[in-house]
Amino acid sequence: MPPNPLLPAAVETALVVITIGYTPAQSPLRIGVLFLIALCTWHCLNTALEFFVRLPWASLLGGYSVMLLFHYFDIGLLTRWEFNSKHSTPTSSGEHLLNQKTWRDRLRFGTYAAFNARCLGTSEQVKNIPQFSNTNPNHIPSRAAFLRRTARIAILSYLGLDLLSSMSDPDVGSRFLVPSRVPLFRRLWEITLEEIIIRVFSTIAMGAGLVCSQGGIYTIFAFISVLTGMSDPSDWPPFYGSLSDAYSLRRLWNRTWHQCNTHKFRRISSYIVQNVLQIKSTSSVFRYAHTVFVFLTSAFMHYLIDLSIGLSISSSGAILFFCTQALGIFIEDLICSTYLSVRVNSRNQPTQGQKALGYIWVGAFLAWSLPAYVYPMLYRGNLGLEDAVTPVSIVKILKDLIVGFH
Repeated sequence: MPPNPLLPAAVETALVVITIGYTPAQSPLRIGVLFLIALCTWHCLNTALEFFVRLPWASLLGGYSVMLLFHYFDIGLLTRWEFNSKHSTPTSSGEHLLNQKTWRDRLRFGTYAAFNARCLGTSEQVKNIPQFSNTNPNHIPSRAAFLRRTARIAILSYLGLDLLSSMSDPDVGSRFLVPSRVPLFRRLWEITLEEIIIRVFSTIAMGAGLVCSQGGIYTIFAFISVLTGMSDPSDWPPFYGSLSDAYSLRRLWNRTWHQCNTHKFRRISSYIVQNVLQIKSTSSVFRYAHTVFVFLTSAFMHYLIDLSIGLSISSSGAILFFCTQALGIFIEDLICSTYLSVRVNSRNQPTQGQKALGYIWVGAFLAWSLPAYVYPMLYRGNLGLEDAVTPVSIVKILKDLIVGFH
């Protein structure tokens, strides 16, 4: 029987909860716990694929373990959250956690901190948290409405993942969705229209798959938490922002994409830029140095996650992809600043035409860069092996029923 990675993941979670809930901010124990958490993470990364077999399942557990490690490094050692500290005192629905200084309150607070990736309800809350209503920023749905909404999203996400899996073609994948097809510019003379079409649609499918898997899991936990009374709807704002905001790479990553890693990446980047490199926040270099290290941190985190699905440092495309996003942001900032410098009567808000150009730019950039990250992950599917996210295929059941009727 293969080693079970669920146990070290559970131990890692317990270590984070107990350490944040029961130790003071400056406790030297926190550094020692970091090494224990890192050991648990390493065990998860090395055993997840053997245990789960399917890449998406191994990646989900590996991703959880790695993100929790980075989250602990952020709130445990950099921001230094502690029970009843100003950084961790919730400002809304979490205020009841700190009323009584009992061991239960500390346990509750540790749990709250460990799973509060966006730092909701605290003074550290990340910016650009999506709202429940675009017309009424203060709107919070009722419990019943929230449960209906999350159930609907979870079901649609499951069906979306199932449909995407049923549409996969190992023959097409083994021909086009392979690492050798990642480069574009040095293969311009051999690229066909068929490959371009497949690349564009596979990029769209990859994005949809990530949204369905990540967003679906989030809504399942939200549904269970609110249903059981463990939390309120206000504790679970929408996972993703509006797609209409993604008319630049900066807005794509800052607004449209989920912000669960934003706090940890920014804190780690700020520490490196300000404390290690000694670059002042008032410096003109700071903004871009900070952006570079945000994406370098993201690249390293996603590279570690890739280890859980059997990729190596040479086969993983995480570092290339996420560093390329920083390059893309620099390019668009340069173009926008140049345009604004020669445009006398420039508007603060982009026109519809400018937004349309922005959407084309973002789509083209992702179609060029995303395959570097995703194509190496498809090696099992390209071999025709079972690698679906969904354990039971509703689409396959319906197909069999239709065939049976005929």
